Formats: sequence, structure tokens, C-alpha cells
Amino acid sequence: MARSSSSGDWKSVELPAFETLAGSNKTCGLSRHQWPRWASDSTKFTRLLIHCPEADVSSSETTAQIVARVFTERVDPQDAPQIFNYNLYLLAEATDGRLYQSGPIPTTEPRHRSSGPSTMFDEYGPPPI
Repeated sequence: MARSSSSGDWKSVELPAFETLAGSNKTCGLSRHQWPRWASDSTKFTRLLIHCPEADVSSSETTAQIVARVFTERVDPQDAPQIFNYNLYLLAEATDGRLYQSGPIPTTEPRHRSSGPSTMFDEYGPPPI
């Protein structure tokens, strides 16, 4: 997995769906109103998945424990013929409960750039209520 450009890429983020999924070991598709603002404000993002492992995961990206991963699908006609772009964002939780998100990390599965949509996103439904 490629590394993000620097530790300065970590930004505070609000993701209400995390509260119901924290520690669940579930992967869920998020509807647009559940997305972080930076994604919902864009017209290029089409699908987001969140995975919240049962236990915290360590990463070379931060000394904090990783509490979730967000996978994004973005469609950009300027990237033709590989208009589908996939990235991973890591979420770390501060001791006060605030979430911080890494910068984008290109994925290997699904491939970071593709000419067709990934079926990976089709497998997951919405978070439990």
C-alpha cells in the first residue's frame, strides 16, 4: 500500500456513521448524507464504503490506532480512459473521541485507476440502524 504524502495530511473529520459501526468488524456502503463533507460536496465521488475493525489497527501512517478505513470511488472524465479512481482513507480516533482522517492512499484492490467500476462496492449494504 502506498503511503500518504505526510503526517500533515491528517485532518479532523466528522463521520456520524462511525459511531454506530465502531468496533463492529463490519463493512458498509454509505449513502451520500452519511459521507464526510469533503466527499458529499463533490460531484465526482460516487460511492463510499467504511470498514470498522473489531480491534484497533496500527499503521505506519500514524502512532494513533486506526479505528476505521474509508474506501472511495471517484469518477473523473478527465482521467479517460481510466475514469474510475479508488482511494483508501484511514481514520484514527483521538482520546477525546475526535476522528482524524489520513490523506488519500491509492488502493491496489480495487486497482487505483480503472476503466470500469469495481464490483467490491456492490457487496455491501447500508449500516445497521
